Amino acid sequence: MRPWDRTPLCVQHFNKSFLKKVQKTINRYKMLNRSDVIAVGLSGGKDSVVMMDIMARLQKKHDTKLIAISIDEGIENYRADGLKYAKLAAERAGVEHHFFSYKEAFGYDLDEALIILGENRLAPCSYCGPFRRKLLNEAAREVGATKLVTGHNADDEAQTLLMNVMRGDLLKTLHGNPTPTFKDSSFVNRVKPFRLTSEQEIVLYANFNDLPYQEMSCPHATEAYRGKMREILTELMVDDPGVVFSILRSADSLHQLAALVPKSVDHDGNKPILRCENCDEPTNNVLCNSCRLQEEIKKAEKV
Repeated sequence: MRPWDRTPLCVQHFNKSFLKKVQKTINRYKMLNRSDVIAVGLSGGKDSVVMMDIMARLQKKHDTKLIAISIDEGIENYRADGLKYAKLAAERAGVEHHFFSYKEAFGYDLDEALIILGENRLAPCSYCGPFRRKLLNEAAREVGATKLVTGHNADDEAQTLLMNVMRGDLLKTLHGNPTPTFKDSSFVNRVKPFRLTSEQEIVLYANFNDLPYQEMSCPHATEAYRGKMREILTELMVDDPGVVFSILRSADSLHQLAALVPKSVDHDGNKPILRCENCDEPTNNVLCNSCRLQEEIKKAEKV
């Protein structure tokens, strides 16, 4: 029984309801077109493995092409296990599977970068996030994708909104508009078909359909600020099981308000879109976050 609406479902009807919800989410936010070449970010975790399965099922009804891309961050005793499950998921879906690594793209594995940076570094996610986002975009572009699908679920999206609020950066939420609107030849629009699907539902789907996935958490997750937001939401959900969806409705309202802002105002409300002077990727600053962090690592290496 789903806790937020008290709907009892058997396995067969749960699967049908799950697939229908994802399709409705895609349609509601106009995430995909029938002619799209879709790259699925496949890490091997539950969200991406289930996403691969769902996209493969939906693809049978359309002319879209699916391609799986996996990123090797170089996290010892963790990433190799995830890539194993990613490979199984891609094979099961019968799609092309491409691998990319931090080492090849940036010259460092994440673990190597953290060692170089030493004790005064930021949390690992502060480096891994920008690197991963940049490499995912480059990978999607390289395989010819017109859209990049990620497995971010409703819980992830609600946590992100809370983090932006807590950091006093609510306008950053506009970057996460579920309807792809960013138009730039070098940026592959990212979409999140699980935006209205809870983490709990995804786990149930994986178990009901015997989809193996990496259950181990990233060893660096304990340092992530996101974990604190997860704890807050978990506590709130005890009294209000639907609080995640209430937060997402608020985010949707924010996006609708942003649509009323004159077109002369840039996408995040105050910063123009520039080109990174180092890699030529779209950014709000002289250097994109990834290149800025690479400069930080190089300086630390010299020291």
